[in-house]
Amino acid sequence: DLNFIVSGRQDTFFSGEANGIRPVHPDILLAKMRPGQCIDMELHCIKGIGADHAKFSPVATASYRLLPTISITKPILGNDAKKFARCFPKGVIGLEEVSRDDAKRRGSGYEGYEGEKKAVVKNTFKDTVSRECLRHPEFEGKVRLGRVRDHFIFMVESTGQYHSDDLFLESVSILKEKCTSLRRDWANYLAR
Repeated sequence: DLNFIVSGRQDTFFSGEANGIRPVHPDILLAKMRPGQCIDMELHCIKGIGADHAKFSPVATASYRLLPTISITKPILGNDAKKFARCFPKGVIGLEEVSRDDAKRRGSGYEGYEGEKKAVVKNTFKDTVSRECLRHPEFEGKVRLGRVRDHFIFMVESTGQYHSDDLFLESVSILKEKCTSLRRDWANYLAR
């Protein structure tokens, strides 16, 4: 068994089941030994960043995309609404019945279609921006696709040491430090 021997004040930081120093997976074979043998070693840990060496990078994949926008400019009804919903990932477009109020409102495009299914935008976050709907002539001029230029969706995949949320927050704090350092250096350069 791999045992951690506490030194100094380490027991205040690394004690208990959650914070104890231990292997992530206890069934991993570290070394084959004969009966009566033991390994005596001293280990030192260094916290680094990925810029120093790839072994310090806890991120497997990190990417971002802009939030998609879908605007239905003209009503899409009936079978066309069902076909339109199939052009997008599940949950992006929903089908709702045309209400009595919609059918009564002049210029809405729903006059006389009360109770029929209409396409509505539910959740653009799930959209993959495939633009499949633009291939179909029945949707021409009825939909406008775009992206919100100042709304970023970050995807961070962790390798296990840290949670993805913590990685993102840590990276933002490092970026702030770098910006502060750059601003200070730039001000020093201009002061010369």
